[in-house]
Amino acid sequence: MNLSESLAILKAKIDSLSVINEAFTGGHAPHLEDSVYLQGTAGVQDALKSVEATIKKPQTATIKWDGYPALIFGHGTNGKFSISDKHMFNKPDGSGRAIYSPEQFIEYDKARGVERSGLASIIPTIWPGLEKSSKGTKGYYWGDLLFSQPLKDQNGLYIFKANPNGITYTVQANSEIGHELAGKTAGIAVHQYIQADAAEKATQMTAAGEKVHATDLAVSLNGELGGLKNNSDVAILPSKMPQTPKIQVPKAEIAHLKSELAKYGPALDKLLDTSYLGINPSTFANNLIGVYFNKKIRDGNLNNLTQGFYDFIESRPLTGPMKQKLLTGYTDKKTGKEYPGHIPANKAGVDALMHIWIAVYQLKTEILNQLNKAAEASPVQGSLDDGTKGQEGFVANGYKYVDRMGFSRQNFGSR
Repeated sequence: MNLSESLAILKAKIDSLSVINEAFTGGHAPHLEDSVYLQGTAGVQDALKSVEATIKKPQTATIKWDGYPALIFGHGTNGKFSISDKHMFNKPDGSGRAIYSPEQFIEYDKARGVERSGLASIIPTIWPGLEKSSKGTKGYYWGDLLFSQPLKDQNGLYIFKANPNGITYTVQANSEIGHELAGKTAGIAVHQYIQADAAEKATQMTAAGEKVHATDLAVSLNGELGGLKNNSDVAILPSKMPQTPKIQVPKAEIAHLKSELAKYGPALDKLLDTSYLGINPSTFANNLIGVYFNKKIRDGNLNNLTQGFYDFIESRPLTGPMKQKLLTGYTDKKTGKEYPGHIPANKAGVDALMHIWIAVYQLKTEILNQLNKAAEASPVQGSLDDGTKGQEGFVANGYKYVDRMGFSRQNFGSR
């Protein structure tokens, strides 16, 4: 198969994709259970559709590599090769994408007064290889850097830690993926593709009233490399699982979630609607509810979720007006109408949030256990600092399946 045929196949895959998850933010998949507060009942229904799609086509599940940092590389509409990160790529003026040499990348950071994880020395070493591997392609590839210096064969294994706060990988040197690592100066795992004109499309969509970043238009490579070639000193690794998992339908967990959704759904949506207070629902969801769940995970304790949320909100630094709107109540100066504090007025909604979040978390865990079982055959294995074995997680149909009390918690604890 020649390069043009490969690109045609990739384009056909992209054109045929139907994006299930509309809660996708910044091109990154949310945790399945976080769909509860990101989009309420609509988000949960979306998560259920994603689970059903994964069960129906388990080959769509891919391994989530624990790499760092995430880089976007490839060719824009002008055909020039560039490397950037998500924030650079999304800059509205395009300056972050107009980085056409290692020197320009380093100068870009210097101008911001930023030094990022030794990238000033890493970018020059990986630039020629990534440019060679993507020669002849159009668009950009999004991946995670796994290592940036040659690996040594240690008794038949390559051992590296991609993310300083993450997991340690071991790769069997005599495996197919091990052969790809041999003699390479660096490695990057690719997982998503962004069309060359994504930035222009995002600008048009934003102008039409739908705020979109260029990386929001990224699509999964479904474990493939697209048009990339492993023909340079930088290993390009796919996220494909070693064998297609066999996923049994978790009937009890799905039935329980649907029951909880029917019982508590309306109260959940009412809690999440803060627009009448002039508070962006997205801000309420991410900056308060999302932070709370991350705190519970960091603490390693999912007990007493409801009372814990009230305690968290009471202790959370809030502006005076925000505290009145969310907790103590306030009077609208224009209309004179009195409003109670949003959270105490929606205790049923807080209960609903916890009930449904736990139900989705239980469903996610059941699927995750089956994916982990299938990944046991992989020549690539990971381990936490405490010795726990396994992959960081998986991505399937727009959502992450990660052991948050294990891998996520270690990441939080290291920060």
